[in-house]
Amino acid sequence: MAVTDDRSAALLVRVWFEDGSEQFRARVTAVGLSTPEEDHTVVLASSPREVIDAVGDWLDQLVRRASRTD
Repeated sequence: MAVTDDRSAALLVRVWFEDGSEQFRARVTAVGLSTPEEDHTVVLASSPREVIDAVGDWLDQLVRRASRTD
């Protein structure tokens, strides 16, 4: 199957724990597929729930934009 319309997107989720405190941290970044300048931070999070909510919100927006262009 050939892809004729490149309507794609990517997220990068980076998770780490602060030294000594084991405090959860995460950065969710929308990754530009063409150039690194297109990358932008979606959320900085301090809990898994915040990450899940941010990813869900991002997906909802992506689907809404795609449905408007159909």
